[in-house]
Amino acid sequence: MRCRVCGGEAVVRLEYANLRLCGKHFVEFFERRVLRTVERYGMLRGGQRVAVAVSGGKDSVSLLHALWKLRERLGVELVGVTIDLGIRGYSEEYVGVAVENFERLGVPYRVVRLADYGFTIDDAAERLRRPVCSVCGAVKRYLLNRVARELGANVVATGHTLDDFLSVLLQAYIRGDLELLSKHKPYLPPADGLVARAKPLAETPESDTLTYARILGLRFTERKCPYAGKAVSADYKAALNLLEERHPGIKFQMLRSFLDRVQPRVAAGAGAELKRCEVCGEPSSSRVCQFCRFRAQLAGEHLRLARAT
Repeated sequence: MRCRVCGGEAVVRLEYANLRLCGKHFVEFFERRVLRTVERYGMLRGGQRVAVAVSGGKDSVSLLHALWKLRERLGVELVGVTIDLGIRGYSEEYVGVAVENFERLGVPYRVVRLADYGFTIDDAAERLRRPVCSVCGAVKRYLLNRVARELGANVVATGHTLDDFLSVLLQAYIRGDLELLSKHKPYLPPADGLVARAKPLAETPESDTLTYARILGLRFTERKCPYAGKAVSADYKAALNLLEERHPGIKFQMLRSFLDRVQPRVAAGAGAELKRCEVCGEPSSSRVCQFCRFRAQLAGEHLRLARAT
């Protein structure tokens, strides 16, 4: 194969774009798409501080490096955040990888330890009667928003890819979750107490982040979370990949159809009013936020919490 840009040897074949590229021009293609996504949805503005959430995996590490290379053009300042979820035999590795990438680029960072809040994901897995991944997702959203605000960040940027975006879309559709569909966007502006949230990789297939990381020789963890085997999102992604294999470009078609036609209509008739959690004061759609519910349940305060809500 030959690179369409320079005629050199191609190392990447992108079926969805009918495109062959060498390593150099794939990296340029990847970063140009990240920039286009940021600009299309108005995610970042000059002078802003951006908290980049890095879990140590290929997606978030690729996002960190792409934004670092684009930071001057975007006019933004980066600060890194990684969360130690307290998963035995796993958290130590990905936190170390995240820190190594922050220090390699000279990006200031903060490591947030869930244990400092009184519990870990291992505790939740053992003692809460809820899917571990749903607890983990709620915990990360809570902590990222709180810490980003403490760091003076205007935006939280996460490494959610096109595949992640579409798997959540399928999940919300199957469950009939109109509230989730109403706010499922690549960018959510700031709200009362909520820092803006951006997904600069929302138009980037997950397979491309792996290629980008390997071409640049980035260090990332390839280990899967020990609880990931129970996540239904893996099945959604497998179904999406099967569709993409048989019909190249269908993932992008799904994204555009949802954002251009479906999401605006759902958003027009949905959306819960934000309150303040009576326990911690953070934004919440109910009197007590999910994070504080988890803490109370793990501390054995079920009855008091039930009366409070």
